[in-house]
Amino acid sequence: MGFGSKIKASFVAAFFGLFLIPGSLALTTWNEYRTIHRSRGLAEAAGVVQSIGDPAVLLPELNGKLVHLTGFADTDEVLHDDVFGIRKRAIHLRRSIEMFQWLEEEHTNSEGHKSYTYHQNWHPDRVDSSSFKSRGHDNPALHFQPASYTAQEVFVGQYQLNAQLKQDVDDWQPIEINQAAILETLGEGSEENFMVHDNQLYWSPRGPAPDDPLLGDLRIAFRAVAPTDVAFVAKLSGSTFSEYQTSNGESIQSLYIGRMSAEEVMQRLVTENNILAWLLRAAGLALCIAGFSTLLRPISVMLSWIPVLGEITGFALFLVGALLAFAVFLVTVSIAWLAVRPLLAIILLALAVISCVAIFQLRKTAINEPPVLPR
Repeated sequence: MGFGSKIKASFVAAFFGLFLIPGSLALTTWNEYRTIHRSRGLAEAAGVVQSIGDPAVLLPELNGKLVHLTGFADTDEVLHDDVFGIRKRAIHLRRSIEMFQWLEEEHTNSEGHKSYTYHQNWHPDRVDSSSFKSRGHDNPALHFQPASYTAQEVFVGQYQLNAQLKQDVDDWQPIEINQAAILETLGEGSEENFMVHDNQLYWSPRGPAPDDPLLGDLRIAFRAVAPTDVAFVAKLSGSTFSEYQTSNGESIQSLYIGRMSAEEVMQRLVTENNILAWLLRAAGLALCIAGFSTLLRPISVMLSWIPVLGEITGFALFLVGALLAFAVFLVTVSIAWLAVRPLLAIILLALAVISCVAIFQLRKTAINEPPVLPR
């Protein structure tokens, strides 16, 4: 790429940087509001939650209140996949399908040009090959479809789980496949198209070969969630449950696998809130750094033709962009927390000031101590 093209590309990138910075600030502001709002709701919920000591006893006096219950989630229902004859007493039953099919990969070179390559591999469900950039890589239709089944009634003692709590019971385990039973269900002649390998059912119109699959071949697996110990918090509604709303509008209804106290369940919710907050903070900071770096990119490109100076300037400008982003990010977070945790907000503002001082020192050093260029 010529020097003129690099300059042009750097200004285009800088233009996008103008959107990245406000976008990162919007994400950061929303995330801090969400985190504070959720933290207040969880603190309120932790103060009012009441435990049901014995799941075998209904407590109508707790109706409408936030309750904690731990015990054995059980069902009498036997779920069945009629196509393959799989039967299991379980809360959930799932048939998953993978097809050996064409996959598209996109590649971008240093000049921004895109190219596409194609290869065959196993992939869940069916990839829509009509959207491929190049023709001649058509994926066939699925001969069998994925399917899932859920028990209608799941109880912990005398209390019935609602749809959302049942969905949260997700301790999935593979089902051992009985090839003879499946072939008997599928009928005569099915052995030509099916075989079991590594606890997966393989299907092929030409005869299955797990180590040498062909386009359109399927591998089918079955998994189930058996009755298991659970712990959850939700609003008691008679003998079942629904979402509990805190005074600030936060919804509380979560289930976890295993037996846990009310304090442990609430702490798990707090931990999840904190993890999400830090993930979104990292994303916001990364976007802010990318925005400032692209804004400063034209300066780096214009100086890149000077040996040594161009390399030093490029690194220095990236460092300046990162420090600017860090300072702006900290100011945004501190403003959000000022009313809730003023001490934390002051610490964050102090760090932002330190970042600004570091930027000033970098600028001062660059002016007073220019690099020595080779003769």
